[in-house]
Amino acid sequence: MKYKFLFIAILIFQIINIQAQNSIESKTIDSKVLNEKREIKVLLPKDYSKENKYPVVYITDANYNFEIASNYLTQLIKFNSIPKSILVGIPQKNRGNELDIFWSENGINFKNFIFNEVIPFINSKYETSDFNAIIGHSDGAEYNHLLMMEKDSPFRGFINISENLYNDVSSNISTYFKNYKKDKLYYFIANAEYDTQDRIDAGKKIEELFINSKNEKIKFLKKTYNADHQNVLSKSLLDGILFVFQDYRNNLNYQNFKDFVDNYHNNINESYGFKPELNENDIDYFFGKILDDKDVKMYEFLINYTSDKGIFYSNTLDRANQYFYMEEYLKTVEFWNKTVNEFKDISPRVFYFNFTKAIDAYLQLNNPKGAIEFLEKCKNRLPEHKLSFNYFIAKTALENKVRTRIGKKYLKYCEENFIENRYFKKEDLIKLKEK
Repeated sequence: MKYKFLFIAILIFQIINIQAQNSIESKTIDSKVLNEKREIKVLLPKDYSKENKYPVVYITDANYNFEIASNYLTQLIKFNSIPKSILVGIPQKNRGNELDIFWSENGINFKNFIFNEVIPFINSKYETSDFNAIIGHSDGAEYNHLLMMEKDSPFRGFINISENLYNDVSSNISTYFKNYKKDKLYYFIANAEYDTQDRIDAGKKIEELFINSKNEKIKFLKKTYNADHQNVLSKSLLDGILFVFQDYRNNLNYQNFKDFVDNYHNNINESYGFKPELNENDIDYFFGKILDDKDVKMYEFLINYTSDKGIFYSNTLDRANQYFYMEEYLKTVEFWNKTVNEFKDISPRVFYFNFTKAIDAYLQLNNPKGAIEFLEKCKNRLPEHKLSFNYFIAKTALENKVRTRIGKKYLKYCEENFIENRYFKKEDLIKLKEK
């Protein structure tokens, strides 16, 4: 039992910590539509700035669901899995009347409150990107697809958890899916295995309608969870948010780094209404792929681009190792020599742990004399590692039968001055003496 209380205490601390790091505001709207004052909750991302544009995620049932949505959004933004976004919670006073799935006067009024008052209010107070998504659970999910089909709907992202067609508008949804021609729309449905059968069937039916529409303007996903009607929200909401923002930092959408550079900004602007700033994390995928593909031309394009844009800086040692990985040995030795000659922003420890790559590159080029000359420069640059450098001079000279006099001289030095080191043992000296 004490562990249970400890877990709850940790969870509460995490929630308080998240709320402390982010700006949660309560705002009051004097609603002309509802003829009363209504409170909404607004979560701004950390480092919110008026200089940037932000997608907005709305959630109904904010009395209950705002906290879990804010926790998910905060963590996803923290790790740059989704763009920095604003979360707006819309609490219900009379849930059955407001999330009216039969679209009677109450439901239409609440729709007008959202469309004509809440969203314009948010757009006037904050820097929004014009991409709006909405999260709904149970009746909120069914209410969402009614909002979607309105001609003036401001939403292009829908996270519908435990859908239903209690008000059977499947023919309307079918027509909507087939005829939709606006900007890309994202539609996520979460079904629960232990929900009522009508809700399970509704999710399947809407999925079928989408498949039959063959509309490439709509991105659709239905997932089924080992959950019941209530806890399916907590189990599916993360997936829903990631689905809606699936095109953010989706590097698989691009053939190569140049395609990414040429199109990513415009694609994100078309999808989410803002142009992202690239950073080192955005480049990592392409960097690794370029090295694996040994695509030297694309590598040099990437290095020049990231350097010009100030995204990151590769020193000469980094570049030497990267060329070595791509088996570009002429460039490898060129940059190893720049490194040992200039030694700008170079860690002696990192240099010492990697210098044997330069020797390997020289030998791949059938140039053992060049390797020996390089090692002599290394010895002058880092005299504290004289023993290791002398060993490799001896090894290179004797194994390749060049400058053997120097090789024997340095072998003797290693025998007389041997200490435990990273690169060789006494047994290696004995073997080398036999060459």
